[in-house]
This record gives sequence, C-alpha cells and structure tokens, in this order.
Amino acid sequence: MMISTAQAAELLGISATRVRFLLSKGRVKGAYKVGRTWVIPLFDGMPVVTPGTRGPKRNWSKRTNYTKAVIHVNQKVIRQNHNTGERNPVITVKRGSK
Repeated sequence: MMISTAQAAELLGISATRVRFLLSKGRVKGAYKVGRTWVIPLFDGMPVVTPGTRGPKRNWSKRTNYTKAVIHVNQKVIRQNHNTGERNPVITVKRGSK
C-alpha cells in the first residue's frame, strides 16, 4: 500500500514538513516521487525511516600526540666545567620515554 506525505506524517506522529525533509535526505525506505508528489510504501503498516547520524566528526581541534620531553642536567659536565673553567653545555633535552 502507498501513502502520501500527510498520511505518513500522521502515522509517524511528526509534521508533514519533517516527512518531506526525511524524503529529501533519502531516509524513507522505498519512497519515490511521481511528478511533484511523494509516494511512500508501507512495511507492516508503517513507513520505514532509517536513523540519522549525529553529524560529522570534529576535525577543528584535533590534538597531536606530543612525545614526552625529558630535560637532563649533567652533573658530571658541571664538575668538569668547574674544574677546567670551560663552558660546555650541561643541559640536554631528549624526546621519548627516557
């Protein structure tokens, strides 16, 4: 059996405008247009509406995985600098777990 948008809206308990929106998105199973009117088939006495999605996944604030930075102060180089009077770098920055 085939019905119109107004009859489908009454069966589904929603407005005819909402039914037309679902039809335009292709979410009513087996529905097609004849001229300017939609023809909606019934399955077990009701039109079948496929569930929608909750919108696109966010992509505007993706967080990148930063590796852990470890700052190491080398006491041995500090002592060597003190004894020899040199100015070698004593801090090293390492990326990764250690």
